[in-house]
Amino acid sequence: MNEFWIIFLLAIIFLIVYFIGSNKNKKLSIKYAKIIKEYMKPYSEFIGFHSFGYSGFRSLCRLKKESVFDKIEIAIALVDRENLMHYPLSFITKECDRFVCWGFLKNKIPSNIEIFQKIDKKNYEKIILEKKLKEIVIEEKELKESYVFLTDDVKFAEKILLKSDIKESLLNMKKFIKRLSLNQQESWIYLIAELKEESLQPLLNLILSFGKALS
Repeated sequence: MNEFWIIFLLAIIFLIVYFIGSNKNKKLSIKYAKIIKEYMKPYSEFIGFHSFGYSGFRSLCRLKKESVFDKIEIAIALVDRENLMHYPLSFITKECDRFVCWGFLKNKIPSNIEIFQKIDKKNYEKIILEKKLKEIVIEEKELKESYVFLTDDVKFAEKILLKSDIKESLLNMKKFIKRLSLNQQESWIYLIAELKEESLQPLLNLILSFGKALS
């Protein structure tokens, strides 16, 4: 009899967590989609969305003819709040909502640049081996303390990274940015970051600022 009630209570807990978590993710998806639409509307000819249920959505923004971007694609990946096991495991995995963005430029990027958090040693070793880029030191104390910068063209990288709006955006988003890449071969800007309500608009602004700097 005791086993029955234990199983019954666990089932109730799972159901409660499922409904609360899925409702939370639904509300976040709507809120994030609204922010993207409102922020990107002045720059775009078309904005579309494709939902992936409670796990997030993707958005496509086709920019206006005068923009340096052809299109910007955004993926919002939400954690499994409807899964009870997410909560104890999140303390170990440090799982968080993710913002992933690809900004496709009309013109070729002059060189490759990689930016990621200073504590991310794994990414550093991987990129150094794969892309054969060299590390540069930016003479800006806060930037130097927060990020690692890799490139194959030091002068170009310094010119871009020391622009006031780029520098300010990078500093404001230093707690959120996981990796930011300028890929010469693909002619895109790639950004992956931790997503919170207060970080979405500044992250979109960061992508647009890099596009402006490259124009």
